[in-house]
Amino acid sequence: MNKLFFIAITIFLATAATSQPKTTQNGLEVRPATIEFSVTPGATASRKIFVTNTLTEKTQFTVYLNDWRRDTVGGHVFSEPGPDQRSCAKWVTIDNTFFELEPGQRQEINITLQHPIDSTEVLQMKWCMLFIETTKEKKVESATGFKTTIANRYRVGVHLYQTPPEITEKEVKLIQITSLAADANLYRLICRNTGKTQLQCSGYIELFSLSDGSKLRLPSQEFPIFPEQIRYVDFSLPEQLAKGKYTLTGIIDAGIDVPLEAGQLTIEIK
Repeated sequence: MNKLFFIAITIFLATAATSQPKTTQNGLEVRPATIEFSVTPGATASRKIFVTNTLTEKTQFTVYLNDWRRDTVGGHVFSEPGPDQRSCAKWVTIDNTFFELEPGQRQEINITLQHPIDSTEVLQMKWCMLFIETTKEKKVESATGFKTTIANRYRVGVHLYQTPPEITEKEVKLIQITSLAADANLYRLICRNTGKTQLQCSGYIELFSLSDGSKLRLPSQEFPIFPEQIRYVDFSLPEQLAKGKYTLTGIIDAGIDVPLEAGQLTIEIK
């Protein structure tokens, strides 16, 4: 009797913000979560990543690079390394792309970035993602003789950022404040990073009642934004907001060394 072999793959992805010292996913612990280079053309810099096997058995790991961008709501969009004009993947070398670890064992990985001397290469911030991935297979056979191979694949992404020291300009613009037609109480701030470096921003909305002068500030939302990136920041107005007219002020705060960006709308709650 012929037996059917089927491979089911489950991928778990963990990426971390720059403030986190490590990333932990079932099967592995990786630190640091972010590596920031500041290399001038012709120079080289190296950093270390430490991977710990947190499973209960010997496990194999692979290491590789991907390009990526954030979409307008902050989601990660991955692509093959190299073609993206903002990619630094072609400058990065990894000293160990495959290894095995016993439970609790730790592996050191050396990451080197070499900035080429190339007059055609635009001097700008670049980035890529380094993945550490593990595959653990388990074969299951049913009473009918069908076999299933389940591969639970865990991977952790480490952000690699390269910002030349000459690149320091920081600027963000609030492009538009708009109501979303599908929901009268949902408003969107649209901003763009018009500077040269990545920014960590805070967006929020303040409401001023034209009827009684009361003020309300909605909870802020924190988000990173790449150079040239457009970002949407959505806010829902409180359901219990009293009827009447309000001045709605949208604010983008990119830190103490960047001017605040603000815009206003007059809205009516009916």
